[in-house]
Amino acid sequence: MQVLVVDDQATNRAILTWLLEDDGHAVIEAENGLEAVELYEKHEVDIVLMDVMMPVMDGLEATQKIKALQKDGNYVPVIFLTALEDDKALSQCLESGGDDFLSKPYNDAVLKSKIAAHIRIRELTTDITAKNNELTLHNSRWEREQNIVAHIFNTAMEHNLSDCDSLRSHIAPASTFNGDILLSAPSPAGGLYVFLGDFTGHGLGASIGTLPIAHSFDQLASRHLSVGEIAFEFNKMLATMLPDYMFCCASIIELNPQGDSLQIWGGGLPDAYVINADGSIKETLPSGNMPLGVEKDDAKFNKGFEVRRLGDGERVIFFTDGIIEAESPEGEFFEEERLLSCFQSGTKDTIGAILDKLTNFIQDAEQRDDITLFEVSAGPVVINSGDASESVQKNYDGILWNMNCKLGAEDIRRANPVEEIMSILGAQTLMRPNKDVIGLLLAEVYSNALEHGILELSSELKKTEDGFMEYYRLRQERLDNLTDASIEMDFELIKKDELVLSIRMSDSGKGFDISKVNNSSKEDSFGRGVGLINKVCSRMEYLDGGSTIEVDFPVGKTIAID
Repeated sequence: MQVLVVDDQATNRAILTWLLEDDGHAVIEAENGLEAVELYEKHEVDIVLMDVMMPVMDGLEATQKIKALQKDGNYVPVIFLTALEDDKALSQCLESGGDDFLSKPYNDAVLKSKIAAHIRIRELTTDITAKNNELTLHNSRWEREQNIVAHIFNTAMEHNLSDCDSLRSHIAPASTFNGDILLSAPSPAGGLYVFLGDFTGHGLGASIGTLPIAHSFDQLASRHLSVGEIAFEFNKMLATMLPDYMFCCASIIELNPQGDSLQIWGGGLPDAYVINADGSIKETLPSGNMPLGVEKDDAKFNKGFEVRRLGDGERVIFFTDGIIEAESPEGEFFEEERLLSCFQSGTKDTIGAILDKLTNFIQDAEQRDDITLFEVSAGPVVINSGDASESVQKNYDGILWNMNCKLGAEDIRRANPVEEIMSILGAQTLMRPNKDVIGLLLAEVYSNALEHGILELSSELKKTEDGFMEYYRLRQERLDNLTDASIEMDFELIKKDELVLSIRMSDSGKGFDISKVNNSSKEDSFGRGVGLINKVCSRMEYLDGGSTIEVDFPVGKTIAID
């Protein structure tokens, strides 16, 4: 160690130098306080032995200046060398920045002990300062990383609908990062999707799982998947991404455009409630599935969902468990009983009643979990914010595509190709709302082309029970013996007065008398397919003597079949 000895008496300095060097220390000598300050600035000093009474500058002033030079946690102890015994004088030494006293005449053992003790303190202080600097650096990096993640997190959540008459929500995170996630998006049919999730844990660790969900939600909603299919896609993603101890309790709903029907998939969240127009509970909706990310086997995942009809003024409310697990200052839980007391006849603002009761219960207690709830109301879905307020179909700027399919005799014989074609058409975003209707339409058009065009079967046979059986016997016989035939189908998504799926189907048969089919009565067991086509299509036209049919199906409308 390098020791600065400050004393105006050369004898005192010589004695201390001898004692210190004998113990292995290096010594720098100063005759007065001013010289001591100058030497301190020039050398790396580990400890200072300071006399009090000196000319030019006394030890008290010199100590103050030396202590003022100590920066960034560089602790250098100052031990006063004094024969003073007056308490006031000793107190002044400490007030000037001194750390200890050494009485004259010097005792070798006491000197060594004090130096050793203060050197340990210096080393500990240096170590603590280094660790503090390291912690400051880590904290700075952590804050920077938090800001980055917060920006990503907030950007991911910006896609929510900010102004939808059918949706009301409340989110209160327990920390900067939220393990709860609430997402909403319009459906291509004009309805509303909402996803409510609660990841295991709290803070940044829990919020990490919300990012891929937020990123994927709009894409899945734009494909107009059922809520069960959306849950399946999320489960598949989270099961491979999350560690075994993490999962996401969730509820996914789709409100139809008319606002009178709700698809619901629930896994792991508290019960939801259907609320009557007067504010009382109509029905409890248990969350009957496993949370997302738990089931690793795709084949075992339940894609099923429930459907509820909503009457005028009815609402459905969903929660995360942060509400029922909220604590009072006394450590008591809010629990379901207090929640249920908010659903009373005459309560028009149920969410407001819940939040008021919750605020009064929690008071100034620490919030330990994220709190999220949302409510969807019956009635036509109206979205007032951004581009979402416009119909997806009216502003469709996606691909205007076409597809051709030509079947030979072997293709026609082996199976009904309608299912295979629908597996392609049904994956198209705008086809999803009317997938079943389009499938039925295509089946009817194909059946007419096959049976009346290629197989030359007459619907007159179906007028009697025996004739009906003969019709299908001949159908199978002619199909089995079919060697030279073809059916060609063209599909095109085009914009006319409206956005339509145009279907053209041509067969290699001789055609048929369409007037006989058009004139069939409701009592006939045949000919009803043409009526269906006329009902759901904006245009139907037969060409080439009945061997070609063209139909236009309006994809921007939701079609109901009685």
